[in-house]
Amino acid sequence: MRTKEGLWRLSPSGLYGFRECPACFWVDNHYRRAPMLPLLLNSAMDEILKSRYDSYRLKGTFPPEASRLIKEKIKVFEDLDLLNNWRENMAPLRVINEKWGYVFQGKIDDVLMEDDGRLIPADYKSSGNPPKEDKQKYYRDQLAGYGFMFRKAGHKVSDRAYLLHYFPKDKSNPEIKIEFEGLVDRVDIGSIDMEKTLSDIVELLNEPFLGYNSDCEKCGYYSGRENWVKPL
Repeated sequence: MRTKEGLWRLSPSGLYGFRECPACFWVDNHYRRAPMLPLLLNSAMDEILKSRYDSYRLKGTFPPEASRLIKEKIKVFEDLDLLNNWRENMAPLRVINEKWGYVFQGKIDDVLMEDDGRLIPADYKSSGNPPKEDKQKYYRDQLAGYGFMFRKAGHKVSDRAYLLHYFPKDKSNPEIKIEFEGLVDRVDIGSIDMEKTLSDIVELLNEPFLGYNSDCEKCGYYSGRENWVKPL
């Protein structure tokens, strides 16, 4: 959607839609999206994980399930006040490009640090199953987007980012108390040209609708529904 100034409103978490299906992405940004059920359990997990990582942050370390971060020589980002500002407000990291016509903004879950002080974007992901091998493709642009915002705000940024996955350890356990397992997943973001990605997105959005995508199930549903859906 556009801002009142006519700029396209883009966010790191919405970038995968552009890769997945440009046609759906175009429609979602030109028209108001259909309302979705709020993912309250996922939101609750995010808050739990923030509290968990922050409690260890005060000790200068990471939770035991994320000990791999220590082995990879990653430091704790200690400025909790600054981190909470990035978590709760979009303005501090907002990128406005009037030449291309977009505003790029979002909130981040966590930040890690290299030995030399470069920032490492991190995002919590909670799910009912362990992540599949190709899971990174859904989030690589999102993490690179956070890095892009940090860089535009004057920070030095690492070429790597991390997904911090959490999922039930044993789904067959009938107890109401659920034990979660954590998985640290490194994502390389140094090769992603976010400037070009965003300019490509704006170029797409400024063009007329390119038509349904034959490889997209969602497009296939909308384009062919009149052939098999009987009116009520």
